[in-house]
Amino acid sequence: MANKIKPFTTHTLPVKWAHLHKADTKFGEDSANHSCTIIVDEQLQKQLDQMLKESGAEKINGMNTSDEGETYLKAKSKIFVKKGQEWFPCRDAGAQPTEAVAFGGDTVRLRLAPAVLTRDNSMSLYLNGVQIIEKNAVQDSGGFEATDGFDGSTFKAPVSTETSEPDEDMDEIPF
Repeated sequence: MANKIKPFTTHTLPVKWAHLHKADTKFGEDSANHSCTIIVDEQLQKQLDQMLKESGAEKINGMNTSDEGETYLKAKSKIFVKKGQEWFPCRDAGAQPTEAVAFGGDTVRLRLAPAVLTRDNSMSLYLNGVQIIEKNAVQDSGGFEATDGFDGSTFKAPVSTETSEPDEDMDEIPF
């Protein structure tokens, strides 16, 4: 089904999109996978072109170009989905296991396993590992900047969603 080529590790690249926190089941449970989409720079493009030439494959699966001219590479893995693990384990910059996962905006190194598929002579790059070099993912701040004061990181919101009857005095509040 596939002719394997020696796996390799990329240099540090920016993440455009990642689905590592849980398996992507958009096309059903049978196709569930983890994925990481990186922005392809000139150095990686040369490496991929060389690999394509040496393998004799006709194209690389998972590559596309945006309207702005950026080239992306999406690498997928079913390894941890098959093992029943919800998230894809990553490594930190020191190559130690971490519970953090990469998101868009982070910079990473990927461990990729190329394989030429005999069905159509195309090459797929399977995701074997993710090393997070920098956590740059933009957190949703609701439009606010951080300031001193209440730290709600450990605060638990009320569980009840029932609304109470409004206080009669509330009608006089001018807002």
